[in-house]
Amino acid sequence: MSIAASRAARLANIVQATDDRPISLTSSKKLTFYIFGHPVTMSPSPDIHNVGFASNGFPHVYERCDREDVADVIRTIRSEACGGGSVTIPHKESVLPFMDELTEAAKQIGAVNTVIKLSNCRLRGDNTDWLGIKNQLEAKAPRFPAGTPLIAVICGAGGTAKAAAFALKKMGVSRVLIFNRTLERAERLAAEYGFEAVGELGALDALPRLDFVVDTLPGATEFVFPLPLLERFRPTCLEAAYIPRQTAFVRQALAAACPVVEGIEMLFEQGCAQCSIWTGRDAPRAAIAANLLTQLFSDNSAHPAAPKMEPRDAPPEALLRELKGTASVMSQPRTLLLLLAVTAVAVHVALVMRRSNN
Repeated sequence: MSIAASRAARLANIVQATDDRPISLTSSKKLTFYIFGHPVTMSPSPDIHNVGFASNGFPHVYERCDREDVADVIRTIRSEACGGGSVTIPHKESVLPFMDELTEAAKQIGAVNTVIKLSNCRLRGDNTDWLGIKNQLEAKAPRFPAGTPLIAVICGAGGTAKAAAFALKKMGVSRVLIFNRTLERAERLAAEYGFEAVGELGALDALPRLDFVVDTLPGATEFVFPLPLLERFRPTCLEAAYIPRQTAFVRQALAAACPVVEGIEMLFEQGCAQCSIWTGRDAPRAAIAANLLTQLFSDNSAHPAAPKMEPRDAPPEALLRELKGTASVMSQPRTLLLLLAVTAVAVHVALVMRRSNN
């Protein structure tokens, strides 16, 4: 090798070692991304990100990776073929020590839901859950006069609750109470933000108003909120769980005529933020929403989560909102879904062709 070639090679190695761009943007190879967690066998995340990658012109693919052991998660992420991924229960906090760097959001929240593998092979932990919570709450909540002393309750104290606390702080909510059956966990989270911790839901009875309730507890817990508070204040309620779609909390919030942000709507929003990070481009929100509607809510869907999406003839408002220019059809959800099926098939065919060409 000539001296000039040797210098060029060394320079290339230096550039690669210092390149902190996502490897998804710089690699010429098809990379595999995953949703890491347990259980994730029903996760609709592949239906978000495969459309996102294909629509934005990338060959990458996204799959489910059901792992209980965080060591297995990190081993997969570090593998050459992996480009990064999403992180869900139970790993949002346990992956933190394995990250080489954290974004400000992940650092302040203390939980990671997005892993970005960089071109220099470092792992950057990020968090988009707070955007899923903040953006969807603001879209669904009524408009409050400036200076209104808003009050919110967070149910739970885990990784998603931490993102909710961060989101509500960003929204300027004046008073936030955190309920958790293990009071010590609620107290630790409350102390980070200057919020309040409560160990009993009865302590909320004296609230003068209630504007937001964010439930971050697993859907299988059958958690319910004090119904008199929901009926009296009709707060905007967000359910982070999406399996099943209508948890006990969602059912009671709807019965009390509260505005409700569904778990699948939060998943969509935070997933679009992840898509932008990994592709460096705006997420194709309408195409992603169309695919989710078709995969989860059409009659002939074979998606493993579809049976948990009842009532399937009343799809989530946030997904329908993304389909601009279809107002005349949006009043007829079943007709809309038939049209969306054609869109989803076209996206799928394009995706398959793109994979076969790489």
